[in-house]
Amino acid sequence: MGDIIKRVNISRRTLHYYDQINLLKPSTVKENGYRYYDKDGLIKLQTILALKSMDYSLDEIKVLLNRSESPHISQEDAWLRSLNEQLNYASKKIDKLKRKQFILRSMSQTIEMSGQYNEEHIFQLIKRIDSPDFIDGEIPATFSSDIFTEDEVKTLEQLPLVGSDDPRIYSTLELVKETRKKMHVPPNSPATLELAKKWRHCISSWFKGDVKLQEKYFNFIDSVNKNNQVIFGLDKKLINYVDKILGYLNKEEIDKS
Repeated sequence: MGDIIKRVNISRRTLHYYDQINLLKPSTVKENGYRYYDKDGLIKLQTILALKSMDYSLDEIKVLLNRSESPHISQEDAWLRSLNEQLNYASKKIDKLKRKQFILRSMSQTIEMSGQYNEEHIFQLIKRIDSPDFIDGEIPATFSSDIFTEDEVKTLEQLPLVGSDDPRIYSTLELVKETRKKMHVPPNSPATLELAKKWRHCISSWFKGDVKLQEKYFNFIDSVNKNNQVIFGLDKKLINYVDKILGYLNKEEIDKS
């Protein structure tokens, strides 16, 4: 047993415990109490340690091992099966962690953008953790082909997504914070012009300069958002303020032309 302890860096006490709970039995126990493990035992031990590193409980590991064991396959096939199953378990674990990461980012970004903790909205985000709509750890927005053309949908699918690690989300978040600090300033004040320019550049970059698509998208959002709900963490008051400062910017530029 000393050799296996050195090779896999596991304690004698742990091996004894695995034996007691029928998780890993030695192939031979000598009269002096010395335990020996054959190749099958080493494969099993490697599997146990790998699954433990992925936060599987010993009870879960025992179920998985019992499910995968078969007396009719060779040691090499058993080893390959074990590795492939571990890859499968790891993939599921990664997917689960990506889901959690997406939801946690969504919560953080939404709270920061809205400027307050909205309990109901957070509950709605938590419910999404088991959504079947996750793709590679995110829930992408979907757009009806009855409303948008194929090219428009391709552009809209590139919009920054709350919950993602898209740098545009973080720059927008800073812009939202700046806007909230200045909302006491009248929207038709010269002091808001620079802020309005930032918003125009930000929004234009989302839609790749397609003003018609931009208007079409926000009209669509307005049509499905009648109850003053939070959109990307933005409340109606802030959205109206941004609309007004953009309108004032446009008027200033027209007057100067």
